[in-house]
Amino acid sequence: MARLSNVHERAIEALADGKQEIRITAIKWLARLNEKSAIKPLYDLLKKEKKEVVIAEILTALESLGEDISPYLDPKALLKDAQKGLKGKISSTLAWFDFDGLPAVSWQNGKAVDKDIVKWWVILAEKTKDPRPNALFVRYLELLDEKSQKALSLHLLQAFINEDTRHPSLDEASQVAERDAQGRLDNYQCWYKRSPEWYPEYANITLEQVKAEIIREQMSIYLGSAIKSKGLLALATKTQGAVAVQILQDFMKNHYNRRSQVEAILTSFSTSDDPLIIQLLLGISRRYKMQTIQELAKSLVGEIAERNGWTADELADRTIPTAGFDDDGILRIDYGSRHLTAYIDDKDKFVLKNEDGKVIKSLPTARADDDKTLIKDAKALFSNAKKEYKQVLDLQTARLYEAMCAERSWASSDWQEYLYKHPLMKRLVARLVWLELDETGAVVQAFRPADDGSLLNLDDDEITLGAGSRIKVAHRVLLDDETAEDWVGHFKDYKVEFLFNQMINALPDLTATPAYPEQASDETTINAFKGYLTDTYSLRGIVTKMGYVRASIEDGGSFDSYYKPFDGLGVSAVIGFSGSYVPEENLPAVVYGLSFEDKTVRSWSKPNKPIAEIPPVLLAECFADYQALAEKTEGFDKEWEKKTPW
Repeated sequence: MARLSNVHERAIEALADGKQEIRITAIKWLARLNEKSAIKPLYDLLKKEKKEVVIAEILTALESLGEDISPYLDPKALLKDAQKGLKGKISSTLAWFDFDGLPAVSWQNGKAVDKDIVKWWVILAEKTKDPRPNALFVRYLELLDEKSQKALSLHLLQAFINEDTRHPSLDEASQVAERDAQGRLDNYQCWYKRSPEWYPEYANITLEQVKAEIIREQMSIYLGSAIKSKGLLALATKTQGAVAVQILQDFMKNHYNRRSQVEAILTSFSTSDDPLIIQLLLGISRRYKMQTIQELAKSLVGEIAERNGWTADELADRTIPTAGFDDDGILRIDYGSRHLTAYIDDKDKFVLKNEDGKVIKSLPTARADDDKTLIKDAKALFSNAKKEYKQVLDLQTARLYEAMCAERSWASSDWQEYLYKHPLMKRLVARLVWLELDETGAVVQAFRPADDGSLLNLDDDEITLGAGSRIKVAHRVLLDDETAEDWVGHFKDYKVEFLFNQMINALPDLTATPAYPEQASDETTINAFKGYLTDTYSLRGIVTKMGYVRASIEDGGSFDSYYKPFDGLGVSAVIGFSGSYVPEENLPAVVYGLSFEDKTVRSWSKPNKPIAEIPPVLLAECFADYQALAEKTEGFDKEWEKKTPW
C-alpha cells in the first residue's frame, strides 16, 4: 500500500469514514508515511471526533508529524478530558479492576495528579486493546515524576497478572474435595478391581490421597482471564527493569500456558530501552520452550535493534546492565549522611563497606536525622543491584557460551569497550581464554584478562591488541592439545575457575565406538550412543539441564527429540530418542542419534544438516552433551530395538 502514488490522498479521504476502525487505520498510515499534508485534515478531525480512542490516535499522529501537542497535555485540559470521558460507561471487560487502589502519583513539578486523570488513562488504554503503548500513552507517563511512573506501571502490571492468575482458595478447594473425594475413590477402586493391570496406582489409594489430588486440581484452575484488558499494559512499561524482569520470569515459569498473556506483556515491554528488559527479550529470542513466544521475541528484538540502528548482537552488547556499578567495579551508596560502598568478591558475593572502609554485614540502621527518602532509595539501590547482578551473570554466561559455539568474533575495539571495560562483564571475560585474530582470521595469540587489568599470554607476558584485530572465545578444538592443557594448568595456578568448560571437549572420533565398531555416524547423524537405555523422565531431566527443549508435538501428541537452538548460526542441535507423548508418563527410552537442523523448525520431515558443515566448536560441545547423556543411562543394550514402547 505504501508504494501507491496516491496512498496519502486515500488515507486522508478515509478520515471521514463512519467506521471507527477505518479512521484509526487511516490516521496510523498518515503518521507512518510522515505525510505533512495530513496535518490540517487531522486537526479538522480532532475538532469534531467523539471517540476517545480515535482522539488518542490523532494526537499521536500529530506529534509524530512534528506538531506540538502540549496544549492537550496541560493538567487542566487532561482533567477536563477525564471528567468528560468518565461520564461514559466503563467496559465490562474492566469490571474486575479496583480503581480505588490506584496509587497516588505526582506531576514532574511535584504537584499531585487528580485521581480522575489516572483513572481515565487506564480506561482509555484498556479501550485500545493494544498492549504496545502509542506515543500519547508514553507522553502521559512522562508527565509524571520518575517515582510515580514506576509506581503506576508496577501497579498495573501486578493488577493484570493477579487478575489473570486467580485460583480457588484452599478452603474452596477443600470443600470440593470433601464433596467429591468418596465418589472418586469408589471409581478408582472399581477400575482397579476390573483391570488391575491398567490401574496399578489405585491398588492401595486412600481417601486422603484422593482429597489431596482434588485439592491440587482445584487450585490449578484459572478463575478468569485478563487478556481482554491487555490494553492497560500500555501504561505498565515504566516498571523498574529488575522488578519487571523478575515478575515476567516468574509469570512465564509458573503460567507458561497463558501464551496470549505472555505475548501481550512482552509486546508491551518491547518499547522499553531498559537494558535488563532488552536482555530478557534477547534471552527468550534465543531459547524458549514455546516456539511462538520465541519467534515473537525475535521479532521484538529486531524492532529494538532497528530502532537503534544496531544488529541483534550489537544491541545485546550495548545494553548489558551495570547494576549501578561504576567503571571501577564499585557500587556507591548515598546512605543519608553516610557514603557506603560495595563490591563483588571472587565468589560472586556482595561485600559492603562503611564510610571508614570496614566490612559490614548489612546496611546500618538509619540515623534520626537521615533523610528517610534517601535511606529508602539506598536500600532499593542495594537490593536491585543484587538482583540485576544475578540476572547479568546468568544471561551473559549463556551469551558467551553461545558465542563460543558460534565462533563469533568482536572487533577488538568493541570487545574492549563493551566487554572488557564493563564493570560486570570484565569479571566474566577474566574467567575465559580469548584468541586474537588477524584480518585473515588466523590466530595471532591467546590471552586472558588478569585482575590488574592487563592481558596475559600463557607465559605471563603482558600483551597488547592490534587496532584492527578481532577477538573470540578460545576453545580446545581451536588450539593444539598441549596448549589447551597448559591453559588448564595456568588457570589452576592462578586459582581462577573457568566460566565454563572451554578446554575440555575435543572433536569426537566418529569412525567407531564400542557399540558401533564399524561406523559411529553417517553424513547427517551421529549414532555413537544409539541403543543406550534409560527412561523418559530421566532423559528429560538430563537434557533439560543441558539447555535442550522438547521438540514439536506431532500427530497423536507424540514427540521424539529434544533440541538446543544456536540462533547465531541458525542451527539447532537435536538429540533423538525412541519417543514419548504428552501428557507424559515414565516409559522406557532408547537414545538415538545426534543431528543438526537449520534454524529451529523441528519435525519428522525436517532434513538434517551434513555433519561436515557443522562448526568444529559446536560439534565438540554438542557431542559432549550427547556423551554426557549416554554416561547417565544404563548403557548400551544389544536388544534395544525390543525395548522401545512403540
